[in-house]
Amino acid sequence: MAKDETEPSSEPSPTSGEDRSVHAHAIAGGHDHAHRDASRRSLSVALVLTISYLLVELVGGLTANSLALLADAGHLLTDAAAICLALFAMWISGRPASIQRTFGFQRTEILAALLNALSLWLIAAWVFFEASQRFGDTPSVQGVITLGVGAGGLLVNLIVAWVLHRSAGESLNVEGAFVHVLGDLLGSAAVVISGVLIITLGWDIADPILGIVIGVLILATSARLLWKVIHVLMEGTPTHLDLHRLCQRMEQLDGVTGVHDIHAWSITTGYDALSAHVTAESSALGNPGPVLRQLRNIASKEFGIAHVTIQLEDSLTGCLENHHIEHPSINSDSLD
Repeated sequence: MAKDETEPSSEPSPTSGEDRSVHAHAIAGGHDHAHRDASRRSLSVALVLTISYLLVELVGGLTANSLALLADAGHLLTDAAAICLALFAMWISGRPASIQRTFGFQRTEILAALLNALSLWLIAAWVFFEASQRFGDTPSVQGVITLGVGAGGLLVNLIVAWVLHRSAGESLNVEGAFVHVLGDLLGSAAVVISGVLIITLGWDIADPILGIVIGVLILATSARLLWKVIHVLMEGTPTHLDLHRLCQRMEQLDGVTGVHDIHAWSITTGYDALSAHVTAESSALGNPGPVLRQLRNIASKEFGIAHVTIQLEDSLTGCLENHHIEHPSINSDSLD
């Protein structure tokens, strides 16, 4: 829960037309430590499982001469790299803030998720290229080895995906690793199907075809992650936050006459920030403490925003910002 870090100024009430600002900040204390520790444990367990079976799939793919199996092994390698990157980003993001980086290194986790998403596209490109080469000269594939190793990979990926699933909903960084594993899980299923077709029908062509299927699945599973990462990097409004409703709630307070120049963005997953200019009546400006506390509580407690900055003004006169976003008028019935 957010806690107040500074108290509002107690300067006297401004004279008419005078521009005066009061700032209030609420910063989340002990941000995400429990989630971070849980995520770190999940990633560590997933890394051990992934590296262990990577060696098995690599040997099996070379022995069986299976592109689908080698593609799945290559994806397992990137799974391991993705998990290592996520763990490294988690460690970097825990470093303290400084005068040069006032939010610390928390966005490192978002950058790690971006790298993981882009690496998935490179993997898909490699799989498509290899599959195109095999269509012209389809090699003989040992279906029994392909099926056996693929089935083992499917089981391992199911376990790893289960380990990461819970933490993936709380961190884009972990979600980046989870999407890698999910793509490999789908790829393992394709490998199993390929092995069955080769054993029962002798369809060696199924191997490059299902290699392409793996590539398509990789692109599909990474697209959503990439969009979410770009949204954060572009300082987009957090998708769970209804900014119109937030403005309306603030404008319901006694003494508040309007909200303008409002910005909301995510520093990293689960750590949202807000800044807003709020115009108020002279009675509220004369004793700003109560109204600032109410504004902070609305943003932090009702809407879950961790870092809140509110600037009180007596009017729009003198406000040089030009980022006003129109929002619907207050409808008390719809907010009850």
